[in-house]
Amino acid sequence: MFFSIPTYEDRTENDGSVYTAYEIHVNGAIHSSARYSQLYKLNEQLQKRFDTTNLAEFPPKKLFSLSVFEKEERKALLELYLQTIGQQPEILKSTLFVDFLLQSQRDFNKLVDSDAVNMNIFQADRKVISIDINSSDYSPEVLHQAAASIGIDVKHHRYFALYLMKENDQKRFQIIRKLQDVECPYLALKTMDETYCIEMRKSYWNVKIDDDLMKNNVTLHMLFIECIRNLEDRWMKPSSDTLKTLKQLKTAGLKENFVKIVKSEYMYGFLQLGSAKVNYPNENEEQDVLVYAGSDKLRLEYTDGKNISLPIKRIKSWTLFMDKKDSLSINYLVMKDVLKWIDISTSKSNVILISMALQSILDELIDGLNLESPSTELTNEVNIKDKKLRQNQKTRVPSFTALQNQDNELFMEGINDDDL
Repeated sequence: MFFSIPTYEDRTENDGSVYTAYEIHVNGAIHSSARYSQLYKLNEQLQKRFDTTNLAEFPPKKLFSLSVFEKEERKALLELYLQTIGQQPEILKSTLFVDFLLQSQRDFNKLVDSDAVNMNIFQADRKVISIDINSSDYSPEVLHQAAASIGIDVKHHRYFALYLMKENDQKRFQIIRKLQDVECPYLALKTMDETYCIEMRKSYWNVKIDDDLMKNNVTLHMLFIECIRNLEDRWMKPSSDTLKTLKQLKTAGLKENFVKIVKSEYMYGFLQLGSAKVNYPNENEEQDVLVYAGSDKLRLEYTDGKNISLPIKRIKSWTLFMDKKDSLSINYLVMKDVLKWIDISTSKSNVILISMALQSILDELIDGLNLESPSTELTNEVNIKDKKLRQNQKTRVPSFTALQNQDNELFMEGINDDDL
């Protein structure tokens, strides 16, 4: 989970006193705001219950009002503190920290009491699942209710998730991010404009799981409508003959046959993560690409139709740079004993989306997620560094933002010399 504090705001209480509210973003989207005193109290509680030696030092109290420079400094230190919490699974998943995030989101939305509300969750075919929830219900509760309302067996709920989507200029809906367990979907959507919605989609990378879902009519339908949507969005590009066959199968309502044919397509199971510029394969030239993630790799689709795959096991680490040019840099094994930094420059939200996809694929590979395994909450392990991340490589230092360096535990696993 990626935390950031991009800004702060001085606010005035009813009694005329002034305080500073720090805006907390989760995975690139605004989540809530918190006072220094609230974060200070959180830190005290965490110190009593956990080993906090691996957390960044919490910024000390000041006797006098802070200058602009001191507020910027405190903002950066608070951000670093939250980011190191993000690399401590025991703290990140604790009731104490989860409750803090949920309560801060409620406070941010001025929610005093939990109200009964009606909420629309969209499916891939844009049909609506209308459910009655409490405004303070968090993501797993809303997901379970939406899935149950359309008849998805409870054992299959874990293969789906809620995603924040945005309608683009072409009237297509693009994935912005996966909603985390620490969010209230109703409140998350409340802060967005009418071009946003929440959609339930499958949430795994191992396409073998499809085989189990295809045995059930409801989950087969979910795969069927998602296949249609991805074809319409041109995430896959079948031949004209294949498209003709798919049209006939769709008309005949032969969903299982339809999905089986789509599963044989080159880009099946990949999510499109947005457009970007990359300096690969020529490091001196930036090229426009569409970035996809799926199975066990990233794929780059160039404007000339060329595709290049970057297998996860050949990625040694990756680094997020949040500066004037937001980017994600991948330390990639291009050939035996030769590592190369591949820079992917895109929007801040897409940088985080790509990073979260990489970590999610890696976690799934490590955990061996399969049909028999218990439900596992995936966490994003982050190593925070603030200066030289690239020894013997060129180093870029962002302005007042920590670098996020993520190491790959599966680097080179199962790769032989013949594969390079």
